[in-house]
Amino acid sequence: MDTKEVRIQPPQAFLLHLLVILTQWALGAWLLPVLHLAAFLVPLRWALFVLCIAAFILSKKWMVKFFAKHGANPMFKEHAPALITEFPYTVARNPFYLLDVLPFLGLTLILGTLDPLLLHFPLFFLFLNFHVVPAEEKRLLLAHGADYEAYKVSVKRWGLF
Repeated sequence: MDTKEVRIQPPQAFLLHLLVILTQWALGAWLLPVLHLAAFLVPLRWALFVLCIAAFILSKKWMVKFFAKHGANPMFKEHAPALITEFPYTVARNPFYLLDVLPFLGLTLILGTLDPLLLHFPLFFLFLNFHVVPAEEKRLLLAHGADYEAYKVSVKRWGLF
């Protein structure tokens, strides 16, 4: 892959997964087991769903502000003048992608099926790991050279691995 922009960006891939999940829900065509939860848990499931979505949206708002503070674009069209290595980039090289699990978790809770969390999120993660992140890393290497190489050695891509 060259250093050009990734054609399908993470938000587009996420929306595609969301469309498939909603289609599965409309058709009742789940591939993984449906969770048979007691009716009294419905308010709790809704509360947790709202919490997951709110945390996801707030994390994306924070991401936009964080990148703007460093003169960068969250869609990686423009790199920051200097390599960003402050928190949350001290924990993982792709910290904002880690929070993308939240809407899939919320959908699992509200729809009562494991498909969003155990099927769609892993597929989305694989897309990020093997398509988006390598292209971003190539552009960061071109933009920041040895500084980025040293950073890659000291901080893992996903925090734990």
